Amino acid sequence: MKKHIFIHIALVSIALSLFTSCTSTKDYNSLKSKVAAEADKNQKLLAENQKLKKTVSEQENGVAFMKSENIVLKDELKKLKADLENAQRRLDEKLQGAIQQKEAQWQEAKYQVAKTAAKESYLSREEQNVFYYLNLARMNPPLFAETFLDKFMQENEYHNNPSTRSLFNELMNLQPLSLVKPSKKMFDLALCHSTESGKTGYTGHERVKRCEKGYKAECCYYGDDAYSGLKIVLQLLIDEDIKTLDNRKVCLGEYAELGVSIQLHKTNSYGAVLDFQ
Repeated sequence: MKKHIFIHIALVSIALSLFTSCTSTKDYNSLKSKVAAEADKNQKLLAENQKLKKTVSEQENGVAFMKSENIVLKDELKKLKADLENAQRRLDEKLQGAIQQKEAQWQEAKYQVAKTAAKESYLSREEQNVFYYLNLARMNPPLFAETFLDKFMQENEYHNNPSTRSLFNELMNLQPLSLVKPSKKMFDLALCHSTESGKTGYTGHERVKRCEKGYKAECCYYGDDAYSGLKIVLQLLIDEDIKTLDNRKVCLGEYAELGVSIQLHKTNSYGAVLDFQ
């Protein structure tokens, strides 16, 4: 009986041993498979990582190249800008020199006769200058365009518009005109209107009752620069925004006498009235 018991126990032990051995082998194979899968996954990740490193390296090289190119472009742009500025400066100097050479021509004795109002003590200096510059424009229209008008257009870019260009072209093709001389009668007419207009701030040609007319043509200009003889003449000749160019036609018309009065103006600083006969 005991012998049978021992045999049974031995058989059970062998069976358990075999069962345990089978279970361990299965787990080992499963674990081995998992390890292999993880190793393969890691290998793929390593390969992907190497690929990303290569891409990053290429991008870094590209960025470095672009930075290098950007520095080169900046240097080239800086050089081009300097060259352009130098070229512009040389051109400005050339133009300025040309204008100065042309302006020097006005010092010739023949143009001194343009100062027809120089001895009229009742006129202010700028009122006398209106005669001088207007007579220069009438004596030599092309030279006036190439000096005073051209310089004005350069210094006031917003004035380089159809009005200034049309004036430039007109003066370049205009024949000399006779000089205008001062008239005390025309001055009195201009003085009355400029004084009364200045008090009220009125702009235009309509006169109060006590201011007579008696002139053939009249030009009026108002503004902060209406105290300057040259600017008054330029602005009237340009006649900006006046389609009929009435002021220009009068200033370059067949008139022999002129009265000029520049007075303070209530709303426009200064007002200038030019009465022609």
